[in-house]
Amino acid sequence: MIHSLRQKEKIIRGILLISLVFVIASCAGLGVRPSAKNAFKEGLALFNRGRYEEAIPHFEKATQIDADFAKAYLYLGRSYLNLGKWRNALVPLRTAYRLSPTEARKEVVDILLDALFGVALHELKRGNFREATGFLKEALELQPESDRARNELFGALLSLGLELLSEGNAGEAIDVFSQAVELSPNSVPAHLGLARAFFKTGDFRKALQAAQQAIQIDPTNQDAQALFREVMRQ
Repeated sequence: MIHSLRQKEKIIRGILLISLVFVIASCAGLGVRPSAKNAFKEGLALFNRGRYEEAIPHFEKATQIDADFAKAYLYLGRSYLNLGKWRNALVPLRTAYRLSPTEARKEVVDILLDALFGVALHELKRGNFREATGFLKEALELQPESDRARNELFGALLSLGLELLSEGNAGEAIDVFSQAVELSPNSVPAHLGLARAFFKTGDFRKALQAAQQAIQIDPTNQDAQALFREVMRQ
């Protein structure tokens, strides 16, 4: 008897869950203007056939008719993404993320990350390290557990720090290398960069500490040993 009642309870819970999902799905379409839905459907038909360039005006039209149409922004961003237009994809994907309910954000985050990595890599190839670090920081904020975002940002910070040192901007380089150390505390290059930046500003005590930290991590590193000796002579 008890087993039978439990079975009935499970069935009722299942029915309620299905009903809830149906209600959520139905509500998702409420409030969207019919003309926006029609424009979206036209764009989606083209998108599904791989005709992304032609789909874009329809998704844009849908967002212009209804500025809160999250799915239209998502597919507008995806269309740009599929065309390799990373920067163009960012604004609609950021908007889609902002407008999407919490439970639906994971799909948007994954796509937005693709766009952020794409534009960051493009800027890195052009030597625009400052811009690249900005996009990668956004990626890491969106997905703090992402090893890729962390590693890419770390590399971009090292490159930016070295560029700042070569330009004579040691003060800002200290901040950049400090961020790199925070991301990867056991990185010899990050501690060495920080030591060189402190050395350039004349802060020999902190330069010595950073060089010692690099040697502690890798006692065989010749660059760290040479820098340590150079600081000790001051």
